[in-house]
Amino acid sequence: MILWLEFFCLMVVIFFTGKNLVKYGDILAEKLNLGRTIIGLFFIASITSLPELITGISATVIVKAPDLLAGDIFGSCMANIFLLSVLDAFVKQQPITTKVHHGFTLSASFGILLISTASLAIVLGNNNLTVGWVSAFSFVIIAVYMVALRLTTNYERRLLKKATEEIAVVLRYKEIPLKNVVLKYSINAAIIVVAASLLPERGKAIIKAFGLSETFFGSFFIAITTSLPELAVSIAAIKLNLFQIAVANLLGSNIFNIFIFSLADFLFIDGSIFSHLSYTNLIPALFAILMTSVMIVGLIYKVEKKFFFLGNESVLLILLYITGIYLTYIFTR
Repeated sequence: MILWLEFFCLMVVIFFTGKNLVKYGDILAEKLNLGRTIIGLFFIASITSLPELITGISATVIVKAPDLLAGDIFGSCMANIFLLSVLDAFVKQQPITTKVHHGFTLSASFGILLISTASLAIVLGNNNLTVGWVSAFSFVIIAVYMVALRLTTNYERRLLKKATEEIAVVLRYKEIPLKNVVLKYSINAAIIVVAASLLPERGKAIIKAFGLSETFFGSFFIAITTSLPELAVSIAAIKLNLFQIAVANLLGSNIFNIFIFSLADFLFIDGSIFSHLSYTNLIPALFAILMTSVMIVGLIYKVEKKFFFLGNESVLLILLYITGIYLTYIFTR
């Protein structure tokens, strides 16, 4: 009971700290003359993904539980897309996909590409081509991440030239010093890092106490916890009508999550980390791809009516998420 209480306390800290990030991220977008998609995809997404990063490093280096790492990463990718359906409930009248430009299909596609690359590395297992102990796929993931960063940034800058509303928004935070913004942004990021570093140890203890698998616990409990900053940030963004930041944050977090695999591979010196991962990790990976594909369809087709308080794609995302978690539990018992 104490273990679950400690775990819950960490969840609360991560959730409320993440709520502050959207405010300072929006200010940084203006101070640095960047678009909100860029801020969401890389500034905020990298910070809200710090729990996954710190949890992943801790699970790899300290706890020696690579399946916990993979479960967290793929489970977080599922959870982030699932959270889009949660955000949809906060948007009135029309689905959230109608509030953002179709250019998000670019970042969503990069997410699918990266998840597929990591999945292929797991399938090959011990047959991975390695450089030292590091899989060649880790270098591919790094390269794709850098390309995604460059192409998405260039795309957003082209949109900025055409979007007059961006120019008007620049004046909102004119009187706030950049130093203060950076300081507060860093403090909140540091709190999230500390809280996230404690997650794997508590998670490993719960796994042993209750006989759960690393893949399932990582895919569900750890993934939901490390995705709380994304939820807090995105809800705050929706309330401020910053739909671009809300969606970009979730999609950008998925791109960064897979990038964590390559970092963990360098730190896991007992051979390539992909060769130590169970095939059951492919279940959440596959469902993350399916859910992202549904999201892309929604972004392109843009159905303007809701089913009660959710868009059609949001209903399907919820069903896919529940199915994915259930199958992960069944096949890892």
